[in-house]
Amino acid sequence: MMYLNGRNWQVKPLVIALGLAYAHGAALADQGERSLASVVVSEQAYSDTTAVVSAERLAQSAARDSRETLQNETGVMVGGGGSAMAQKIYVREIEDTLLTVTLDGVPQGGNVFHHQGRILIDPQLLKQIEIDKGGTVASVGPGGLAGSVRMTTRDARDLLRPGQKIGGMLMGGVASNDGWSTGGAVYGEVAETLDFLLYAKHSDNDDYRDGRGVTQEKTASTQDSQLLKFKWRLAPGHALSFSYQGLQDEGTRYPRPHMVGIPGSNTPMPQKLEQQTISAGYHYAGDGRLPAVDLTVFADNVENTRTNRGTAAVFGKPVGYSFGERLETSGVNLLLKSKVGTSLVRYGFNHHHREASAINPLKQGAAGGTSRESSDVSGVFAEGSIPLGSMLLLGLGGRYDWYSYEDNHRQTFDSSGFSPNASLTLQATDALSFRLGASHTVRGAGLKESFMLDNGPGPLIYRNVAGLKAETANNVELGFNYAEGPWSFKGSVFRMTIDDYINMVYRAGPPATATRENVGTVKSHGYELGGGWNNGVVRFGLSVSDAKPMLNGYSLGDGDFSLGTTLGRSWQASAGYNLAAWNLDFGWNVRTMQAVTYRPSGATSDVRKDGYTVHDLLVNWQPLGKDRLRVTFGVHNLFDKFYYNQSTYGYSAGQGMVLGYADPGRNLRLDLNWKF
Repeated sequence: MMYLNGRNWQVKPLVIALGLAYAHGAALADQGERSLASVVVSEQAYSDTTAVVSAERLAQSAARDSRETLQNETGVMVGGGGSAMAQKIYVREIEDTLLTVTLDGVPQGGNVFHHQGRILIDPQLLKQIEIDKGGTVASVGPGGLAGSVRMTTRDARDLLRPGQKIGGMLMGGVASNDGWSTGGAVYGEVAETLDFLLYAKHSDNDDYRDGRGVTQEKTASTQDSQLLKFKWRLAPGHALSFSYQGLQDEGTRYPRPHMVGIPGSNTPMPQKLEQQTISAGYHYAGDGRLPAVDLTVFADNVENTRTNRGTAAVFGKPVGYSFGERLETSGVNLLLKSKVGTSLVRYGFNHHHREASAINPLKQGAAGGTSRESSDVSGVFAEGSIPLGSMLLLGLGGRYDWYSYEDNHRQTFDSSGFSPNASLTLQATDALSFRLGASHTVRGAGLKESFMLDNGPGPLIYRNVAGLKAETANNVELGFNYAEGPWSFKGSVFRMTIDDYINMVYRAGPPATATRENVGTVKSHGYELGGGWNNGVVRFGLSVSDAKPMLNGYSLGDGDFSLGTTLGRSWQASAGYNLAAWNLDFGWNVRTMQAVTYRPSGATSDVRKDGYTVHDLLVNWQPLGKDRLRVTFGVHNLFDKFYYNQSTYGYSAGQGMVLGYADPGRNLRLDLNWKF
């Protein structure tokens, strides 16, 4: 029985409502594809508000990092300039730490250190990226206060051509402003029961130049990525799978990788980040009587290490000392799908365990700190849809999660809660639909960022206050979706509230303290609107978005790490022409950020972020026909614009400069991808 109790929805743990099952629409102004579609019921539990970066768009863009992969998505921004380690993802101006981020269903994006990015992407690995902005559906996983980012990697069947049993792929690229990359893959299908994919790539990135021709120091790095996948169809309808994904990024960086000009303990030092993800699965197609089954067990390990090669201590670590952070995640995901009448019901179970620890800690034992933390979350979920006549579709869903957390001072925090979501879609005509959606999400107190386990101001170790409460989010969104012939339009207005937001609080004292507390309420509201025209030969797209996030009544600033920041109104425009006779596709993308003035908490005067407009050109040529040889020529930042991305760490009055990296200037790129 579900009932309303004040501001919170509660439910008995084993009574889980059904959830939403919609087809997902493509992203606004998608290159070469219809950008919007009317709402239909399907077996995918994603709403028509889901933004999708498709396999074709990933191939056309020849993107090399998170910034290039997501920079043309409405309502999405990646700050940090051209340094992959400094890049952070913002969705509606909220940082990815408040999203559920997954790779093939495995949780990603643990907060290792608030001064660096936490989601490194090799776009060549990916089949697609799906982004829920605001609320998300129950089956995605626990804790998505502000939405989700779901990445899916490719497998052999995505790469094999019709009738092909064994294939290979070679790839490489050169750039005028940031280095080169090379890689390859072997994939195939053996006796129709076993398919495999072996992939590896190496990138060597130089210090890049900004739009004024100034070299951005300490942005160079080398990056290696690997993907191994096997799938064995042991009987009709039954399959076992295994996957390994690895990524290593290495370079000499500032200790705070996204801050260039800060004085004091910011002497560059060699740093390395390594991530390894292993998963194994069992898949059953179902037979009408028994449900379809997707069972996955996984383990993920992230290690971030650095060595002080300077002349003085950094973060209290002496010269020559190597130290860092480790984040380990393991768990199981179970998804079942059953037909109930004409509707598909999705239900299942998640259990995720995480451990954070300091590598070579110096402060272990200080102030009772153990330099190690652990957390667990277990949850059950279900979701489905109910037609209400011929024009209305009701989606109901939810999950109930149990959270447990032991911090580095041996304090324990337990919480649980129900996270329901609901939506009502009106299919006004075959082309036009309206949707009202609402969700309530509970996220229990969990791991600090790993850096805090062996660091603190002076002799202190960052400490949780007793009685730390779970965070809760409420998201409401009203939108429309229109698609008919070559035309498509989409828009929404949204409001989000996060109560009991958890963050660090510093007090100078004496004595000085650094505690982690429920600091208040985050509120945001805004809109997204866009549309396009695509007749298969010529295409145009235009979208605009804006959000106004605030914490306790003050606009978010660049120093609100792990929460978000304030950005100006964002415009995205695109155009393209497909010359099918020559297998050529021409694309043009424009990103415009309007200047914004705001006053964050603690500021005595307004802060201004300058606006900018950046143009990119892309030419894709497939001389051997589709899906054989692709040559991509790109001119990124065509007019060599000097600018700071508004989500890059901002201006410091004390230093008289922006402490973050300027974005890359003009960059001519040539990329080749050959399948044989």
